[in-house]
Amino acid sequence: MHISPLQKTISKVFPNSTVAATVEIIFLLGLGMIAIVLHARLRMPMHLPGKQGLLFMALIVTGKGLSKYPFAASLSGIGAATLLLVPGLGFHDPFMALNYLFLGCVMDVVTGFVAGFTSREWILAIVCGACWVFIPLFRLFMSLIVEMPMGAFRSGYIYPFATHLLFGIAGGAVAAGLLTLAGKKS
Repeated sequence: MHISPLQKTISKVFPNSTVAATVEIIFLLGLGMIAIVLHARLRMPMHLPGKQGLLFMALIVTGKGLSKYPFAASLSGIGAATLLLVPGLGFHDPFMALNYLFLGCVMDVVTGFVAGFTSREWILAIVCGACWVFIPLFRLFMSLIVEMPMGAFRSGYIYPFATHLLFGIAGGAVAAGLLTLAGKKS
């Protein structure tokens, strides 16, 4: 009787690592696109700048936590930026695609740096809030270079930064909770 171990790949969903990598990349790009579609469909005039950070950060950071790639948030940012280039979604900020593209990169750099020190969930939430503040910071920077209306700063500068921080922290907390439930270390 010849007893040999089964192939390693027989128990995997995707037997080929290239296929698995492709599926994971498509999943991460799709998360960014889903976040933008939800942003477009769930838009309500509540005068709370950054409120979409709750949903966006929850999706993107959960995807990053489930992914094996250290550049997972950048891939999701690419997906979001790509979809924002499609006309008809109702977004009027010409630099919004750059916002999300750079946001993904900033998230990967900052979370990679912080992960070297700690893996506590509350730190992840604070890091998400700090990363989400990148959006009003980028808008403020762009308003200094290019003349364009910045509706988020109608009520001053502190309010949009504070609300972005709070919604980013909330989204990071949701992601940390989902990753903990999934048994992944955030």
